[in-house]
This record gives sequence, structure tokens and C-alpha cells, in this order.
Amino acid sequence: MKHGKRRGENRKNASKGLTRRDVRRMLYYGAAALGIFLAVFLTVFFTRPKLLWYVDENYSAAWNRILKDKAPPFQRSEVVSRQGNDSFPKGRFGFLISRSGPEGENVDDTPVMLYPDLSRTREYKGWMVLALDPWMVFRKHQDPEPGWSFLDSGNDRGSILLAGVEERAVQAWLCQLMQEKPGVFVSGNDLWKDRGSALARDYPFQNGALTYSWVQVWPLLFRSGTSSLYAPLSQARALRPYQSGLLDATRFPQPEDWNRYGLQADILWAKMHGDEKRRKKLTATEKWLKDPKIQTFIANTIEWIPAHPSGVPYNTISWETQMAWLRSSFIWQGVHNAQSF
Repeated sequence: MKHGKRRGENRKNASKGLTRRDVRRMLYYGAAALGIFLAVFLTVFFTRPKLLWYVDENYSAAWNRILKDKAPPFQRSEVVSRQGNDSFPKGRFGFLISRSGPEGENVDDTPVMLYPDLSRTREYKGWMVLALDPWMVFRKHQDPEPGWSFLDSGNDRGSILLAGVEERAVQAWLCQLMQEKPGVFVSGNDLWKDRGSALARDYPFQNGALTYSWVQVWPLLFRSGTSSLYAPLSQARALRPYQSGLLDATRFPQPEDWNRYGLQADILWAKMHGDEKRRKKLTATEKWLKDPKIQTFIANTIEWIPAHPSGVPYNTISWETQMAWLRSSFIWQGVHNAQSF
């Protein structure tokens, strides 16, 4: 009786434990719960909003390389090419990266637009400056630095070269010649047109100056004889290293009584977009954009100079250009073709 009673108690106690069926049921429910959790997590992860880099079409490929090599804090993002001057897409958040930045101060009745004190603030109307492509006067090391007298037909500083088929080159010269005082330009659009038509006749450029492109005019600079060329830095950086290594860069000469000066430059701008909640999340990315190391990398990728004063110049002419930028009182652009490529 005692043995039978014990066997009955053992069977009763065993019935209170987990059976194989119970274990399988628990594993099944656990796996199902885990699957639902993973599905929800992955759905949220892959459908959560992406930071949008809305980048000018001509720079979108370069921006993809920048993000690949120098990952920003906000990892989940996408680069979309911007067509023309399209506005930042509604409902998205991120940054607009463009050469078409804020409108500067228009100089009345002139094709000039100014950005005052930009080298100090590096911001204008909510836009930040990432990199610049300033115009400089380039010459060979052994040639003397051109002074204001090099505009005279009988100057002793050698010949002046002009890529006259490039509209921006002609306008850049006109803006310098029509600047009466620092940041003050001769007014009258008709007068500007007339001076533009007479540019090659009134100043000592090479023969046939208005027929030369950048590709054709650079070889003239490296030939024997003293000469100089007013061009954007990116043009010089695109030369072979041994060629650019032969050059010095200086800002356009100015009258001795001027106590400040400006530079013509194209600018790569960045502007934050999004509601207040999203903007707070972009603070770290904005800080990343302002980092001198990042701006140096951006500038070297597009062959410009970094805007930040602690940015590292690529070579000698980049350093000379960067010093001119940091000491400039203002930046100016031609209104009608400031965004020409």
C-alpha cells in the first residue's frame, strides 16, 4: 500500500511540472513574440525619416564621396541632386548644399552683389559658408608681382592674359575696373556694357584675347616672358602639380590709398531645413559641417579653399588665396552669372 501510494504521489507531482508540450508551446510563443518585435523594429528602423542632403546637381557626386569618407554624426541620410534653383522639398529635413546661396547686397544699377564681412562671420542670412573659389592673379615665381600700373599700356610688368571667350573672366575684369572705391562701383548698366565691349581694346591683353578659352590661355602663362592671369583658384588647382607648383597667387592690385579690399569668389553654402524638433537633432551635423577638418576635406574634394581660418591649404597658391580670403572686407559676385559653371 505504501509503495502504491508513493507511485500515485509521484504521478501527481509530475503532472504539476512542465510537459514537453508545454515547453514547445512556450518556445513557439517566445519565437512569435521575438519575430513580431524584430518586424516592428526593422519597420521603424528602415522607415524612419532620413536626413536629406539636397545638393546642386554638379556637386552631388562629390558630396557622396565626402559623406563616404567623412561620415557625419547623423548616419541615416540620402543625397538628392538639386535641379536648377528648386526649393528644399516640403516635409523633409536636412541641409541644402549649393552655390546658389542667399541674395547679397545689390549695388544699385550695377551687375554686382556684395557679401560684407563674410570672412569673419562665415554666415549670411542663415546660410553658412563651407568653401570658396576666389579669383586671384597668377604668375610664375620669378615674375614680379603686378602693381596697379600693370593696367597701363606701357607697363613694365609684362603682358596681361585674358580668357576672353569665358563670360565670367570678362565680367571679373570689368568689376575690378569699375570699382571706384572698395565696394563702390560705377553705376549704369549701359556703361558696363560699353566698357565690356572695349575691354580688349583699352587694356594691354594678348592679341586675340577675346577668342581664348581657359585651356588655351594657361599655356601662354608658362612660356618665356613676364605675364599674369586673373582666374579662379579652381582653374589653377586643375593644372598638373608641377605646373601649379611654379605659380604664385596674389589678389588683384589696388590703388595705394585703399585701406581695405574685397574678393570675387564663388561660394559653397549650406542651409539647415526642418521643423524646430528636427533642427535640434541636426545640431551635431551642423557642428560637423563647421569643423575645419571637414571643410578642408570638402575644399580639397572640389578643389577650392576651406572657409574656416583653421582649414589646411592644399598647396602654396591655396595658402596665398586663403590668406587673401581671411583678410578681405567683403566678397562680391556678378549678379547675372555668379552661378555659371
